Amino acid sequence: MMLKIIVIMVKLKTYKKSGFRKKTGNIFLLFSMLFSLQSNGQTLKSYIDEAKQNNPGLKALQYNYEATLEKVNEVGGLPNTNIGVGYFISEPETRTGAQKARFSASQPLPWFGTLKAKKGKEASTSEVLKNDIEILRAKVTLDVKKRYYELYALKAKKKILEEQKKLLEHYKEISISEVANNKASAVDVLKINIAQNQLDNKIEILKGDILNTESGFNKILDRDGFDDLVIPQNLFIPEEEPTLSIDDVTYHPEVLKYDVLSEMIVAQQKVNDKERLPGISVGLDYVVVEERPNLDFSDNGKDIVMPMVSFSIPLFSKKFKSRHKQFELQQESYTQQRESEQNRLEEILEKAINNRITARINYTTHIKNIAQTKQAENVALSVYQTGRLDFNELLEIQDMTLNFEIEKIESIKDYFMQTAIINYLSN
Repeated sequence: MMLKIIVIMVKLKTYKKSGFRKKTGNIFLLFSMLFSLQSNGQTLKSYIDEAKQNNPGLKALQYNYEATLEKVNEVGGLPNTNIGVGYFISEPETRTGAQKARFSASQPLPWFGTLKAKKGKEASTSEVLKNDIEILRAKVTLDVKKRYYELYALKAKKKILEEQKKLLEHYKEISISEVANNKASAVDVLKINIAQNQLDNKIEILKGDILNTESGFNKILDRDGFDDLVIPQNLFIPEEEPTLSIDDVTYHPEVLKYDVLSEMIVAQQKVNDKERLPGISVGLDYVVVEERPNLDFSDNGKDIVMPMVSFSIPLFSKKFKSRHKQFELQQESYTQQRESEQNRLEEILEKAINNRITARINYTTHIKNIAQTKQAENVALSVYQTGRLDFNELLEIQDMTLNFEIEKIESIKDYFMQTAIINYLSN
């Protein structure tokens, strides 16, 4: 916006200093429009960045993702060490003395590779959340673009109606002049007043729609209050239609989601396979032995040290077999869901491409119709001033022009809306 202001200031100075005011002014006006379009493009990107940064849903997913990454460190640790202390109330006698107390410690050890498999499982879960973040980021971008172009269309329509109202005011002045010359009827002036009232009604309705859309836009940006939004005054459909491959949806995050889920199932299956294997526990028992009185031999009162190794064997493997079957069924489910999702997205993409082509065709037609109605309007106005044409015909042409202008704005909005959908599905 600063660049646009500077260009306008330079243009004003040139108007004062140069004798070629009109030509120089047109040149600087062109540069002003270019800088304005560039600034508006940067504004849309800044809105997208702001929405991604402030979106509560994205923040929540990010925290969950980071928590899952910490979970990888958690499952990578060994189980708790078991420590026991016992005191013999009834002291068992041994050859070397009475046993007074027992101390024991044991450390369960998962089967080789079990911890690695569990870490892989949690890592795959974090990848699912990471993919969900990418999906939500893309949806936030699409939502911002839709609100942006909706707001553009509403403001552009309001501007057209206001310009049309000024044109009617000009017609009104002509009519009053013709009435004074007895070449027109006072009814013509009343008809213009009615047309102006209808335009005022439409403008007021658009103002309410603009306020509601701006309020929704600010909510997407998670802004407090009702901040101003910078929206371009003019958007133009490019002359050449960009090419696009339908196969691009194959790599869309909403499709890849099921690949990531399948990888998570594979990781869960590895953990299940490891848990079917025996568990190991190593430990040590230490028994305090009291010396036997009145006896003298080498092992009198010698404490007992007993290393231990134990195994936990899953003799009943029914639950592991059941899990294995569940994983197989889930894998098949994700395969089918992936295919279904890809078909759905391809259908949406094809529809968006066709709708964009339709918007371009409509836009071109409206441009031609506007040019022709403008010519008809000029002819009708000159005929009206000679007193040979009813004023109704002039108002009808003017109303046709207004409708074509509104429809042109709708075509532009539809074009960029469909482009946003295509970009969402192909990126």
